[in-house]
Amino acid sequence: MEVEITVKVNGQVVREQVEQVSGTLEDMEEKIDAITRQVAGAALQASVEAVVPPRPLFRRREANCVTKAINRGR
Repeated sequence: MEVEITVKVNGQVVREQVEQVSGTLEDMEEKIDAITRQVAGAALQASVEAVVPPRPLFRRREANCVTKAINRGR
């Protein structure tokens, strides 16, 4: 069986993977799962790179590079 996965970010193809899978159903499931994880990683990386710099930090950094605690009004 031929499995083809194409990932597009903002309309541009960032990864296209075509694999032949065969064997038992369990073997095919494992191979397809592995392919999916690889492609998902590429999709995530491409989407992060598509964000225009500067990327916002999740938390503000202190002068000594220690992450500042977030005060949630407690």
